[in-house]
Amino acid sequence: MNLRRSRQKGFTLIELMVVVVILAVLVSIATLTFTPNDSVKLNQQTLEFKGALQQACDEAIFTQKIQALVPSKKGSRLYFLQQGKWQIVSSVKPLVWLPGMSVDWQVAERPSAQAELPGPGWLCWPTGEILPGSVTFQLGQQKTKMSWTPLLKFTVTQENAIVN
Repeated sequence: MNLRRSRQKGFTLIELMVVVVILAVLVSIATLTFTPNDSVKLNQQTLEFKGALQQACDEAIFTQKIQALVPSKKGSRLYFLQQGKWQIVSSVKPLVWLPGMSVDWQVAERPSAQAELPGPGWLCWPTGEILPGSVTFQLGQQKTKMSWTPLLKFTVTQENAIVN
């Protein structure tokens, strides 16, 4: 009896489709793993802003000049007072809000107006003290509120935003 053995040269269509499906699943898992969610982005923005406040106070102590962190719709900038005028601290990059981030800040208006800041903001004196305040970051349905005392003791609370 003469049996012929057929040798397969290559892959079948089914085998190729199985490999493609496995790769698609792996790529989708990797994409979800490496794409930060809203909570991670809020934590990142909160930490960056906390760092900006600490940097403002460090600059004030180091230079022995009053510093001011002034927020805007796009981010925040650091200023220093020299000869009665507010100057941008050019050695410090401005903090830019992350895309889609909604930011609401609470500032004591009277000291900002008295100091003639370029906008409402927080003053930091050469002693390292800062005006107390708070900032609320919102992204999607996640909200984080950070507040601080004059000696930079931070409190951070997170909550889900209520959308009407």
